[in-house]
Amino acid sequence: MYYRELIRPYKLVNLSIQLQTPTLVRVDINLPFVDGRTSEDAHRMQVYANILELYSDYAGLVVLSHQGRKGDEDFSSLKPHYKLLIKLLPKDCDVEFIPYEKVFTKESQETTKNLRPRQIVLIDNVRYFDHELKFDASTSSYIELFKGIIKTCVNDAVPTWHRDNSSLMCLPYIAQTYVGVRSSFETATIERIMASKESKALISGGKKLQKVSDLTKIYKSGVEGFAGGLIGQLVARAEGHDLGEVNNRFLEKRFDQKEFEDAKLITKFNVQHPLDFTVVENGEAKNIPLEEMCKSKGIIMGIGLGTVEDWATKLQSKEIRIRAGPLEVFEKGFKNGIELTRRIAGDGMVFLGGDTSQEVIESGLDKHITSAGGQILISGGSAIHRLAGGSFPSVDLILEMYKK
Repeated sequence: MYYRELIRPYKLVNLSIQLQTPTLVRVDINLPFVDGRTSEDAHRMQVYANILELYSDYAGLVVLSHQGRKGDEDFSSLKPHYKLLIKLLPKDCDVEFIPYEKVFTKESQETTKNLRPRQIVLIDNVRYFDHELKFDASTSSYIELFKGIIKTCVNDAVPTWHRDNSSLMCLPYIAQTYVGVRSSFETATIERIMASKESKALISGGKKLQKVSDLTKIYKSGVEGFAGGLIGQLVARAEGHDLGEVNNRFLEKRFDQKEFEDAKLITKFNVQHPLDFTVVENGEAKNIPLEEMCKSKGIIMGIGLGTVEDWATKLQSKEIRIRAGPLEVFEKGFKNGIELTRRIAGDGMVFLGGDTSQEVIESGLDKHITSAGGQILISGGSAIHRLAGGSFPSVDLILEMYKK
């Protein structure tokens, strides 16, 4: 049974009746970080701004989200996100921000009680609080804060559905909880891909190696793998390729031993890694074949042109082509991943995740992709997890608590 069928009774289909003031909404406005700050034109923020405006027509909203993880460079307050919301929403939408030190106070409860439609309160980064990573209904600060005040909850944070974080799990304990419109759409899209018998390819990139158990299941199902970005470098290194002293050292610092071992497991499925790289050496961008990387003193910035040509040829036979994670440092102007996208665009093209969608938006390819039958989804890790047959803890909880 697919989630898209199971969640049908809990979908938002009549907002004027289902949403009551105040409504608590969990979204995911975790944004790409560029030059030490959140992206000003993030696709994910635009998507959620549109959805929050829609919901706010029918109820005053309290909004929960996160940004980064403690200890990472992109961990920050949601104050910049609040400022972006003000820019993106119409002037008749009143937006307020509650900083983390004032979240669990009577003042924030009073603010919530007094909400009206077209009013939105953004709560600060939920990951400031240690209890976010370990949910216990008997001690939940969110339940204590909101139960009896909040009238409706909406779980519209599909990019985080593979996690059992407190800000997701608490919702059905607080009030009647529905699955949000964006989450319903993305779940249905991913599960149609899962069910399809068409040939598939996963073009993965970015900075993080997805769970090897998920990737293994995806590759075992017949999906062909192509790895770029830092993940492509890691896979090439795991196969024993020398990427030059600078890049070898960087990978050893960036990934731990377990991740190297995981990458070795992935290579058993004949996952394609880049045949060449774009490298910056002495301020000059060069295209260097993999076998010559051992002599390079430059820093890898992305896949090379030979890889673009090779992968585009191989991918033209795949009816579904899934891109998850940038294939280069697109923030610095490197565009070979975009060139690959141009070549394989069209029906069956699916983009996963905030950074991937941002790369497409900034290149101006988004309208071309969607007009040609492609899909741009904001879920990344959770979509990969579901493609592997994984479950969604916060959705399972809704189904269990409301079981008749």
